[in-house]
Amino acid sequence: MVNTEKRIINELRTAVSNKLGKDILSSAHCDDLANEINKIGVIINPQTFRRFFGLIKNSGKFHIHTLDTLAQYCGFIDFKNFSKSLTENELDLFLGTDDSSDQEFNYWQLSENLCRKIIDSPSALASVHHQLLKYPLARKFFMEHHPMRDLAGTVYAQYFQDYLKYEQSNEARLFAYGFLYMGSFLTENREFMEIYFQKIKDTELSPEVYVLPGARKFGVMLLHFWLKKDDQSFDKLYKEMLEARITYKEISEKSVCSFEYVILEHLIYTDKTDEMKFLIENNTQQLYSDREFVPQDRKENHEVCWNIMCAVAYLKSEDYNKCQDYLDKVRLESLSLGWKKYYSILYHFVKFAFPDNKERIKINTKLTQLIDETYFTYYAKILHQLQNENLESERLKTRF
Repeated sequence: MVNTEKRIINELRTAVSNKLGKDILSSAHCDDLANEINKIGVIINPQTFRRFFGLIKNSGKFHIHTLDTLAQYCGFIDFKNFSKSLTENELDLFLGTDDSSDQEFNYWQLSENLCRKIIDSPSALASVHHQLLKYPLARKFFMEHHPMRDLAGTVYAQYFQDYLKYEQSNEARLFAYGFLYMGSFLTENREFMEIYFQKIKDTELSPEVYVLPGARKFGVMLLHFWLKKDDQSFDKLYKEMLEARITYKEISEKSVCSFEYVILEHLIYTDKTDEMKFLIENNTQQLYSDREFVPQDRKENHEVCWNIMCAVAYLKSEDYNKCQDYLDKVRLESLSLGWKKYYSILYHFVKFAFPDNKERIKINTKLTQLIDETYFTYYAKILHQLQNENLESERLKTRF
């Protein structure tokens, strides 16, 4: 973060010099600048500019009034606006953006293209985030709006650690630690699960936290308490979750996926069938969107994920008719980039366990491939147990 601030200050020095028409290299030049600044109705001592341009000793910290004034001299509203313009321009250069007037939609598409490159290139996966995550727009579109679940068991998890170097709000912490917890859960890293659980537990659900990271706090903690067989803590937290659900209801109506959706993401790994059915039957439907840049295919992706999760829930409830109804709605080709393997595994496990399934050999091969590619060893153990038990579907319901 410090390096980014220094870079922006250096860019402001360059912009001021360009505006003045000469490099500011002497005390006389600072006097000239003070006279020019005076013309826009602001009086600043030339000595301040001597410190800003390094002509005399300075601490590297400058008063926001000075920074705002210099940014205004260069034609910007304030220093924050100057900084935003700079990072947007640099992000454009890095990603190769065009001159589209719909910038938010454009950044969404560029982030998807970058995700595609990362999936195709292990070297890009290991290096690109060091260059990218210093940009606020990259953190917003590339990380927050495009978390690639398929890669949760790979070095991609480091992206979320680096993301937290720049973003330390409660919302950002719940977003990142929630992703890292599920990656650790699926790769059976119990030590990291404990660390991320504690981080999530210690992060306050403050009013500014958006519906999805807010729900993720409850989802992770409910799953963790269930894994620990701590029924008392689970029941207490579940009641708190129901209260929070009401608080988030209005926001859920604007979101492409609901509060209940996120909780269900975590409960499908438990045996809490009554709680799962409640979430399904009381899911908050999206009525309108407050994020118009989210494309239609992302909504379709979430609908596929929801149908798969509902199929899992009804399989565990032994309600095979409803399970089949949800399976029939699933179109795996509609899953978004970075989500295909994560949710395809769940889908194929339901198909695998469904009574009288005659394609288990083919599904077994597909599951083995997906597990190998994602490193989700949690599923490997389930599949191995099923194979050893002669593929008895009833056994799956108590484990998956």
